[in-house]
Amino acid sequence: MFQPKIVFFDIDDTLWVKDEQRIPESAKIALKKLHNQGIITAIATGRTIAVLPEPILALAHECGVEMFVSINGQYVEYKGEKLVSFPLSADVAANTAAVFAGQGVAYACVARSGIFVSGLDARLQDAAGALNLPFGLDADYFKNHEVYQMLGFFPQEMDDVILPKLPSALRSIRWHKNGVDLLDNQGSKARGIQAALNVLGLTMAEAMAFGDELNDLEMIQAVGCGVAMGNAVDELKAVADFIAPRIDEDGIYRALVELQVIDK
Repeated sequence: MFQPKIVFFDIDDTLWVKDEQRIPESAKIALKKLHNQGIITAIATGRTIAVLPEPILALAHECGVEMFVSINGQYVEYKGEKLVSFPLSADVAANTAAVFAGQGVAYACVARSGIFVSGLDARLQDAAGALNLPFGLDADYFKNHEVYQMLGFFPQEMDDVILPKLPSALRSIRWHKNGVDLLDNQGSKARGIQAALNVLGLTMAEAMAFGDELNDLEMIQAVGCGVAMGNAVDELKAVADFIAPRIDEDGIYRALVELQVIDK
């Protein structure tokens, strides 16, 4: 029986049903049980903190969630203060923007304060709309602000044209048919989680994590017990220690009960 000291939760389609914009009631119960047992609960998301859904922030407050591993591990906040961050270099951000502009592709800069897009087009609105992401309009945001990740809004059939042109310091993770995350080559939720654990005096072996997408791969592999949701991509299920039921089938709650982390 694995008894974690901390559990990290992805948000979209792990803790948050994005199509319905809600948290399953069973997930709320699960987090409260963890909190009452003295097990730390934390968020590990591709989102920046500024665009977390309001119900997620309310649940975090209610359950004492104080650790946020955000922007795929590029910005970690603890008790409302920046713990560690991994911004892109100004050159990398500028060169990435230039590639997208040259290809007529909309892009976005992801900062602690929000998401700033270069312009509006159908692909951007399709991808951002899938997550109900708010954003500002500023094609030159990277010139005067720290940027932790960039987003490109293009379909998979353009991968062979665009990806080879991007700076070699970046790696890409597709999260939507028209949306790609671009982050530092060494960047991942796992890197952010390691920084979080260091400050808490904990180890990866004492951590558990839940996720569903490709940006959860490193996290699920790194922790002591990695759980893929039943609705997760096959690549994540293949490396997980345990596969939970789907999010809409009380996946988090049922997995924690079956793993004997919480009582029924």
